[in-house]
Amino acid sequence: LTIIALIHRYQAVLPKERFELYNCAVKTLLTSWDANKEISNQGLFKYLDFYDLRRLMELLAYWIHGQGNSEDNEGSTLINRDDLIKQLSKEIKTLKQVQLYQAKQEAEAFVTLIRDRTGLLNEQGQDCYGFVHKSFQEYLCAEEIDYHAENEYDFRIVLNQIREHLHDSHWREVLLLLIAQQKPKNAAKAIRAVLNNNSKYEQWLHRDLLFAGNCLAEDPKNLRGADGELVQEILEGLVELEVSTKEPVGKRVYEQVYQIICSLYETDFQAQVLELLKERLAYGHATGSDWIDQLRLLNYRAELGEKDQVITILLAQLQDHNVSVRWRAAQALGELRNSSETVVNALIAQLQDHNVSVRWKAAQALGRLGNNSETIVNALIARLQDHNSHVRWRAARALGNLGNSSQTIVSALIARLQDENSTVGWEATYALGQLGNNSETLVSTLLAQLKDENSDLRGWTAYALGKLGNRSEPVVNALLARLKDQNFSVRWKAAESLGNLGNSSETVVSPLLAGLQDHNSHVRRDAARTLGNLENSSESVVNALLARLQNDDYYVSRNAAIALGRLNNSSQTVVNALIALLQDDDYYVRRDASEALGKLGKTSNHVIPSVIKWIEQHQDSDYVGSGIDVLWDLVVGRESGVGSSKKESQRVFDIIRNKDMFVV
Repeated sequence: LTIIALIHRYQAVLPKERFELYNCAVKTLLTSWDANKEISNQGLFKYLDFYDLRRLMELLAYWIHGQGNSEDNEGSTLINRDDLIKQLSKEIKTLKQVQLYQAKQEAEAFVTLIRDRTGLLNEQGQDCYGFVHKSFQEYLCAEEIDYHAENEYDFRIVLNQIREHLHDSHWREVLLLLIAQQKPKNAAKAIRAVLNNNSKYEQWLHRDLLFAGNCLAEDPKNLRGADGELVQEILEGLVELEVSTKEPVGKRVYEQVYQIICSLYETDFQAQVLELLKERLAYGHATGSDWIDQLRLLNYRAELGEKDQVITILLAQLQDHNVSVRWRAAQALGELRNSSETVVNALIAQLQDHNVSVRWKAAQALGRLGNNSETIVNALIARLQDHNSHVRWRAARALGNLGNSSQTIVSALIARLQDENSTVGWEATYALGQLGNNSETLVSTLLAQLKDENSDLRGWTAYALGKLGNRSEPVVNALLARLKDQNFSVRWKAAESLGNLGNSSETVVSPLLAGLQDHNSHVRRDAARTLGNLENSSESVVNALLARLQNDDYYVSRNAAIALGRLNNSSQTVVNALIALLQDDDYYVRRDASEALGKLGKTSNHVIPSVIKWIEQHQDSDYVGSGIDVLWDLVVGRESGVGSSKKESQRVFDIIRNKDMFVV
């Protein structure tokens, strides 16, 4: 908050570009340091002056960033005080042409300034220093690289940094900020170097193209004038991945394409990419070739500046005579998360639609809006009484998503625990767990229902208790007693709840292993899922799950795959068994197996070669995307290379940009 206040004090008009905004922030912080002219008048330093501070910060940022790695994504890199003094002394000696002992005295004074005043660097813990935000570390590091390149009149310095650190998540933001501040022709050269880097696995992961797209999202000025063909090539490449059915594109890549194209909002490329997407719809309809789905295009239009027009279109479609048009419109409105009164009222009206799909899509959409007004709550509670079970459980899930734990909602959901449809009961318990209402009244009600003669009610009640996270002795003892219930469904739900509460003992695991052998597939699937949640990776558990991967109900195979991914056993036997599932006929089995492999591969070196071999063998198959998703998870990670640093950087950027946070 101090940083934001200072920026608003010293800078009335904020620039839009990230690198310019960070420049503004750095200047402001340095100015605030010298508010009393102590530095300018050499009250603190003998050799350094005010204008040396920024150079020192840039030099330090580059050095400090080089000491870190991707594990520092949660925050800035921390440096020991003695190491900091040593490096500062070295830089000051060179910068001011003084003796080392003189430079060390200046370095000591500099660190004192850091410790005693709020600034870019601060003391974090005992004798450790770091940047207040990693965003400043990354920005100043980029500044140092740029300074070095300009000082040497050698742009190859920038290009070498790109080649050395491209796709290293620790350096991602540095490179983006470095490229964004270049003059148009140099920016074009840098982005062209990224696009043509031919990185490892590029034919499957498209990381070079995706990073080039992220460079466009930084909105480098006059890039289209410097190299319009480059911009067109990148945008066409992104759109081609969006619409392509011929080239294998994994789900992870597909998600990244969507995020990058949406991030072009309010850039110089917004209109151009939107026009390319619209052309694909028209071209696809005319030729029958790859084309973009109408609903997907509406999502893009909403993200790229046409939200009002899209909402108008969708509201009109809610009145269409075609059922599929109505439910797709309701779904799209939920995805847009626009909670205006007009949208809310229109969706509430659709809760009365004669078609089941429209009603449950409307309920689902209302749960996504983040609006827990009394009007929405009452409308969803009313749908808990819908004659169709699908609508009832969607309404229960929506109520859980709203985060409103009022007694009215809790009571309505408790009533659904006795629903004749088991899915409704499951969703009601899940919603109760999400709401986190751990009141004595709710817990007492659930404990009483554990003894009900209805086995479904006992089971879902046990499950609800686990979701609440209440580890009190009465709750734990009641769940332990249910491990001996005559009904397996009750036993596994009690076991899962005990696992959620931190109990994965042999007493809990044994009935689940027995459940994996049950003749009923529902029992086997639930046992597999629960064993994964307990995270008991004993040999007996792993072997039992492996046996359930093949030749079984596909739900059982899915849950067994998910469970194995959670148990952190990356033996070749487990890996090979999961790889075999990547060509399963069922999409969800393939998806869950790929995610399990992605988790296991983070702790094992032999998974990637096995996956690459499989991709090469199945290059032309319809299901090769499952293998590409595994490779993405292993090489890039589920954070898609952005990492926590990107999230923190965007958070700082958004905060600084928000003028309305301060009223002066």
